[in-house]
Amino acid sequence: MMNERWSKLNSGLLADRKITQLLAITIGTLVIFSILSPNIFFSPNNFKSMSYQVPEIAILSIAVMLSMLTGGIDLSIVSISNAAALVAAWVMTSHSDTTGTESLMWIIIACALGILVGLIAGGINSILVAKLDVTPILATLATMTLFNGIAIGMTDGVSVSGLPEQFMRVGNGTFFGIPTPFVLMIIIAGAVGIWINRTTLGLKVFLVGTNRKAAQYSVMGDRKVIAWVYLASGFLSALAGLIIASRTSAASPDFGSSYILLAIVIVVLGGVNPMGGFGTVTGVILATVVLQMVSSGFNALRFSQFFYLAAQGGVLIFVMILNVVLENRRVNKSIAKSLRS
Repeated sequence: MMNERWSKLNSGLLADRKITQLLAITIGTLVIFSILSPNIFFSPNNFKSMSYQVPEIAILSIAVMLSMLTGGIDLSIVSISNAAALVAAWVMTSHSDTTGTESLMWIIIACALGILVGLIAGGINSILVAKLDVTPILATLATMTLFNGIAIGMTDGVSVSGLPEQFMRVGNGTFFGIPTPFVLMIIIAGAVGIWINRTTLGLKVFLVGTNRKAAQYSVMGDRKVIAWVYLASGFLSALAGLIIASRTSAASPDFGSSYILLAIVIVVLGGVNPMGGFGTVTGVILATVVLQMVSSGFNALRFSQFFYLAAQGGVLIFVMILNVVLENRRVNKSIAKSLRS
């Protein structure tokens, strides 16, 4: 009992420390770019623009986080989001001649079909990873190629545009002055946070990542937990795809090709353990905000986007090295303390 309480306290302190570090990085990034570009970066229009861009990559990053918590990874998130958006866009444009209530009905049907695509794709990943024991990185790399090929084949590589105005209001509108996508992101992040921290299934996600052998003997086996995780990842990817389509007024089979690398960088920067077992939704959201500020800051300073791609890779390498150094230091302190006692 005492060991369990200590484990919970230790994990809570670890989460607080990582969140505090991220808050410091967030504030530092804000201050630096505000000084370097006060008129462009530190302006209401720029912050409003970031509020519309952060949600889509944040939701995709949460999808990656869920799979990474179990010690796996989902590389197919972008392909799933594009496929879901294309199906929804195709349905909406096929009934573009409708108006009023009928038009709204078709928008709802289109969104439901897009989410269904995400669930089917997540189900395929679940079967490969949880049922057939295919290594997650190989399974989702294969399905990434499969879903991307299907998406390109659906439209011959051409974007689907001309989406209904009612649908575009979701991605470009506001809710009490706050961008609607940002509100949706907060709701989704809150729901996922409650799921993984307050439910039995969610807690078993951490158990699978921490000790899969122990999870195998739990009431709900590790395979079912992993299956639910990849289903949830497909669902979140589809939601992100619908938000992207609504914001850009189009669906494309190759949109966001760099998002998968960005999502991985965000998840690792957000404090999620790539080996599984630890991570927070709050950390992922803060990391998304940090990298979005870096992107906007580079744009304000007129830096090439190639430098931003290099910065993503540099951040990923730096965070991994930092995590290894801090973990080794923690282990050495624990060993020294045990030897003294």
